[in-house]
Amino acid sequence: MIDENTQHGLDTSYSLSTEHKLPYSVFQPDDANQIIELFNLVNQLYPTGRAWYGTEGGVFDNLHGALNVSFLRVIESYKALINSSIPDNDDFSVDDARFLEYKYGLITNEAVSLPLRRSALARKIGYPNDIKARQSKSFIENQLRLAGFDVTVYENTLPYRTPQEIAALVIDETQHGDTTQHSDSTYHGSVTFDVIANKIEPGESYGVGNNLWASFFIGGDALGDVAIIPLARQREFRELVLKLKPAHLAAYIFINFV
Repeated sequence: MIDENTQHGLDTSYSLSTEHKLPYSVFQPDDANQIIELFNLVNQLYPTGRAWYGTEGGVFDNLHGALNVSFLRVIESYKALINSSIPDNDDFSVDDARFLEYKYGLITNEAVSLPLRRSALARKIGYPNDIKARQSKSFIENQLRLAGFDVTVYENTLPYRTPQEIAALVIDETQHGDTTQHSDSTYHGSVTFDVIANKIEPGESYGVGNNLWASFFIGGDALGDVAIIPLARQREFRELVLKLKPAHLAAYIFINFV
């Protein structure tokens, strides 16, 4: 006859309904302590006989606790390493952004918000994304937008136009169109443009001469429209255009840096 106080009695507290014999998949631990308590896998692998009984605070218990803590530290360490290396999560900090900007040769601008810096880093890390036509109009535009610049890229196709002609066309359509009303609040401003060819600094003087095919335009939603970019990101924008565009082309930009 089996004693009712042994772990082999079916009708005792040590029977098949003993907690350690049930799966723990139903538990959803919230912290490390719960993980240690609920998923003590080593203890579950031991036989249930008295010879394998370990007292609380004993050698076995302390050993298993140390192993569990070490295992959790490894998990947290590799999670922190991955989260700080890839700018796609909320744990990616300003310090992480600053380090990766230095590593990938990007301008560090503390005035730019962290989400925009993360977006710019993701673009840089993913470049060129196995895209063969990575000097095309659509690719350059996509890369600029991924970096947080709301601009549109336009090719200079037949009939070729100079940036002056584009600017004059915009002025004529906006100020002298059939639907334009010259009220007291109408201002006759001008559409300005700059060029990005070889230098990162603004105010570059460069012309393509009669080779208008070697130029393209960057601006707003329509050809000649002016896009708005924060003044604090001007240098970052010009550097990115220089890196993206074909070396023999000049980019005429219709952009206000404010």
